[in-house]
Amino acid sequence: MTSGLAICTVTWNDAVDLPHFFDALATLQGPAFRLIVVDNASSDGTVESLRGHAGTAGFPVEVIALDGNTGFAGGLNRAIESVFATDPQPEWVLSLNADAWPAPDYAERLIESARRFTIAERPVGAVAGRLLRADAEGTIDACGMALTRSWRHVDRGSDQADHGQYAVTERVFGGTGAATLFLSAALQDAAVDGRVLDDDFHSYREDAELCFRLQERGWQVLYEPRARAVHRRVNLARRRREMSPEVNFHSLKNRYLLQYYHRTLADLPRTFLATAIRELGIVAYVLLRERSSLAAFGWLWRHRRRLRERRRLIRSRRLVSARATARWFGRASLPANPERPRILMLGSRGIPANYSGYETMIEALAPRLAERGWRVTVYCRSHYVDRRLRSHRGVELVVLPTFRTKYGDTPVHTLLSCLHATLFAWGARAALVVNGANAVFLPLLWPRRIRTALHVDGIEKRRAKWGWPGRLVYAASERLACLLPGVTVTDADVIAAHYRARYRRESTMIRYGVEPEPLPGHPILDELGLEPRGYFLYVSRFEPENNPHRVVAAYRNVGGDLPLVMVGDAPYASDFIAAMKRDADPRVRFPGTVFGEGYRGLLSSALATVHATEVGGTHPALVEAMGYGNCVLVNDEPANRETAGDAGVYFEVEDEASLVAAFEFARAKPERTRRRGERAARRAAEEYNWDRVADEYEQLFRRLSNR
Repeated sequence: MTSGLAICTVTWNDAVDLPHFFDALATLQGPAFRLIVVDNASSDGTVESLRGHAGTAGFPVEVIALDGNTGFAGGLNRAIESVFATDPQPEWVLSLNADAWPAPDYAERLIESARRFTIAERPVGAVAGRLLRADAEGTIDACGMALTRSWRHVDRGSDQADHGQYAVTERVFGGTGAATLFLSAALQDAAVDGRVLDDDFHSYREDAELCFRLQERGWQVLYEPRARAVHRRVNLARRRREMSPEVNFHSLKNRYLLQYYHRTLADLPRTFLATAIRELGIVAYVLLRERSSLAAFGWLWRHRRRLRERRRLIRSRRLVSARATARWFGRASLPANPERPRILMLGSRGIPANYSGYETMIEALAPRLAERGWRVTVYCRSHYVDRRLRSHRGVELVVLPTFRTKYGDTPVHTLLSCLHATLFAWGARAALVVNGANAVFLPLLWPRRIRTALHVDGIEKRRAKWGWPGRLVYAASERLACLLPGVTVTDADVIAAHYRARYRRESTMIRYGVEPEPLPGHPILDELGLEPRGYFLYVSRFEPENNPHRVVAAYRNVGGDLPLVMVGDAPYASDFIAAMKRDADPRVRFPGTVFGEGYRGLLSSALATVHATEVGGTHPALVEAMGYGNCVLVNDEPANRETAGDAGVYFEVEDEASLVAAFEFARAKPERTRRRGERAARRAAEEYNWDRVADEYEQLFRRLSNR
């Protein structure tokens, strides 16, 4: 068995799609492949077009022209026969419609996913990708196949707007024949009398029937969201009245064939009521609206003896219990790796991120873990995340209310989140709780035996924004952070050293990360009247310990006419911010909070960024500025020096002359400033990588889950 790939395509009057189809295959990456096309007696010049494209394609093409229309089932069987007649046989078979056009990495992604998740107990026999509609931008065509309780097989997400709701690699019931990868060994194992598909199905539901046999033989089917293709689907359920009588005949006939071969007593509790109601509706519809399909019942009666023998043969080859197959009715998916339990993330405002460091960290971390097979739930605040949002990039979201006040926001929400997790987070084994002040709520998770890791960030009790009650709470929380969580997580050596020296508590140190996506020349530059490499940038919450007021005051004494862009805000510091803006130099601009592409655009084109923070561990804005290749002007504080290393230009934030000198250093020689930025980018790439961070959190969650 080699690692090669065979692509099998069945055509019938598909000449209009062939140019786009061959263009897509010309860019396909991964293993070497050959294309086998079986044509079902087309009358629109499809065969001639196929032979013309075959002569210019950069890969082997075999065209098999049949004299009659054998349907998708018969055509694909003929193509697979040709595949298995070769020596050596390819390891993979990709069933691909002529109106399905894969992205260049489609096959490569599917194969990688199959190899990553297959184990002896759960061999992967097929992998389906993420199909989007060609005629409706951003609309899902299929994200794997699911079974309803009324014995329908449906394409998951069909007709939904794509909001990233199917962004996790999962086990699904099956995949559409339009673009699914099969392991050759699985097809051979599931074949009956040497035929992979049932020729009686002709067209429609034959892929679902194959998936039943794969499941019954113990083969798993995966859905891989990173593998994308475009599908110009024509036949949709809502267009049934527009379809030909022959198509509707096969559709009805095959519904009953599917149930006859694979219905068992095990699925009756799940399906009986819903199926009975649907069958009554189908019979009434056929009698009143679609009498041409009555012939399906006659066909089933005439062939009953042969069908009974085939059912006996299919059932005799089952290797897994009927109950294992029945679990798919009414269930959209299962975890790709069930050994990886559910993990919770609590204490932040939630995702999508548009506020600060904790949210940015979870936005980067949670989807990465979900892609690796973990079931991830993030708790979000209702004033920050839309209540209607249930998932984001493959991560489950739970949106709960809170008191939107300075001292009530975080504790009230974390309290409600822990109570919700205790009552409803079935299967959760580990939780990451951010913000040291939330330590007091960790015992609420103990009844469910959820092991916890508490991310403590910086030394919060030193922050100037807190009054004495807040500082007292954080001082107590530091001690609780050493007693209540299973693991205390820090993001800088200086913070780890603080807990070690003061409380004799060893922590797990996991750094922050950055994933640069430069957007030079973004429209936000024009909106703010900025020139590329012609402005300074400050990014942080406008709070006293971040010293935005000192930066603004010092900039009055900086020469030149370069603007200083102050990006940030703070929900409970309106008087502080108003005073700072009132005394600002005319060159200072306050665009407010900027996220997403606008933020990336500002980072991509700044001459230098200034970081005046003095409390905390690793500051996300500093790491991001380094990753984008900015020269970083940094307050000389231990955690900041640990982050920037020899790439930083340092100043003493309380010494205005020192801060002015740092600005002048960057302004005086732009070429030198650019080299400093390149040094910062190299350091960020080496030390602050989100994939590496995800690796470390994955190890942490494994340890917690196995305790």
